Amino acid sequence: MPISKDKFQTIGEDGPSLPDLSPDTTQGTVYRFLVEHADQAFRQRELVDAIDVPAGSVGPTLKRLEEHGLVDHRDQFWAIADAEHGVASAGLHGAATADELDGGFSDDAVDSWMETAVDPIDSDSNHSDQRE
Repeated sequence: MPISKDKFQTIGEDGPSLPDLSPDTTQGTVYRFLVEHADQAFRQRELVDAIDVPAGSVGPTLKRLEEHGLVDHRDQFWAIADAEHGVASAGLHGAATADELDGGFSDDAVDSWMETAVDPIDSDSNHSDQRE
């Protein structure tokens, strides 16, 4: 996905940006696997065998995640960082609690809502046009 030229100009100004942990990225896939198996540590080969990511990308991905404090590395083993595990667990617990209270939303319900949702920014600018 392209980014704006302004955002491009700011890359690297505040140090390295946080890794993209989206589910469709290698970083996101490795990160989620380690969070889900927070009570274990894995060798790179074991990660390659356990998840569907290119073998050559696991090592560099782990190094990037380590640079951001998301994973720990000792000898040949990699695990989710203890602090990161706590944060991820709290987030997952919060989401599960919210879903339990409000029943959660199915993918179909979200898709249906998105078809008719109004962007608040667009909506606000339309109202200001009408007031002038």
